[in-house]
Amino acid sequence: MMQIPKNIYYTKEHLWFQKVGLYDFYVGITDFGQKEIGTIDLIELSFKGRKLKKGTTWGAVYGINDTLRLIAPFDCEILQKNKDLQKHAAYVNTSPYEYWFAILTTKIEISSLLTFQDYKQLTQ
Repeated sequence: MMQIPKNIYYTKEHLWFQKVGLYDFYVGITDFGQKEIGTIDLIELSFKGRKLKKGTTWGAVYGINDTLRLIAPFDCEILQKNKDLQKHAAYVNTSPYEYWFAILTTKIEISSLLTFQDYKQLTQ
């Protein structure tokens, strides 16, 4: 059974965003996304500078079935990368909502993200 926590936000590209401050979010791949790409071999966070414009590719998640490009859903700044995932990328397959890729900060309206219900409908 697929996990879709109710207390976080989502994108159509199968990323999740958990609010951790006024403007800060943890970001990672959803359970649906990790199942689609298969066992994760490598998480590559490659971006120039810390500021990202909406639509900018800032990395990729390489699985045995597919590759997921990480695309910024809004203008934001990366505060921190999860360096543990460089060595243990497959941890995301076991617990996708515990292992985040980065912490982003942005002053967006959360209404631009999908809710639990919206994401559940998208993935059915």
